[in-house]
Amino acid sequence: MEDRRSGRPASGSIVSELEGTLLKDVDPFPYFMLVAFETSGLVRFVVLLLLWPLLRLLDLFRLGQLGLRLMVFVAVAGVRESEIEAVARAVLPKFYVEDVDVAAWNAFSAFERRAVVTRCPTVMVERFAKDHLGAVEVVGCELEVSRSGYATGFLKKAEKSLADQVMAVRGKEKADVGLCTSASAQSFSFLCKELHRMPVSTDPVHNEEEQRRPPPVIFHDGRLCSPSSASRWV
Repeated sequence: MEDRRSGRPASGSIVSELEGTLLKDVDPFPYFMLVAFETSGLVRFVVLLLLWPLLRLLDLFRLGQLGLRLMVFVAVAGVRESEIEAVARAVLPKFYVEDVDVAAWNAFSAFERRAVVTRCPTVMVERFAKDHLGAVEVVGCELEVSRSGYATGFLKKAEKSLADQVMAVRGKEKADVGLCTSASAQSFSFLCKELHRMPVSTDPVHNEEEQRRPPPVIFHDGRLCSPSSASRWV
């Protein structure tokens, strides 16, 4: 854990789920809405918004992976990869930071070597995870991109399981601690020596002043900055 005298993270490693753990919202839909709006404008945004009831229905029938693929296709098909990267750099971190679970962040930041696992394409998450959460590794799905640099809207077929992907980037070494939702506990149990499910318990002795947040986001290119989320628009 963190050395309170120095304020530096202690040696050790941690792997954490992003959605529903480091972020309070388990649903990545609002972030796909932002990508759709910022890269393509109102039309794509509205199409994705109209699909929201279907996406919820797919979740209800435990077809969340199909819903994710549908979100990805509608949000980024035909969009330049460089545009997606620009939104991931200049827009998404602002909204990710506002949704951070402070208790989970304090537990996560107490370790020196940090890895993040996400449902989203890594291109959407990697900049935020590394620059603001201090992650060394980010594991997620990958977008298919054409030779001309446009996203096809499809995801590359994963050749390895989630556990194998994380173990591959970590050199087959288990993390000391894992943070995840109850739904992901079985997958995460293979990745770490000690597993903690959300919500992360906090020590009542520590007051709010000791609850740290990730570094704030500063914008320079005039993109969307006002605090809002697509979950409020539906």
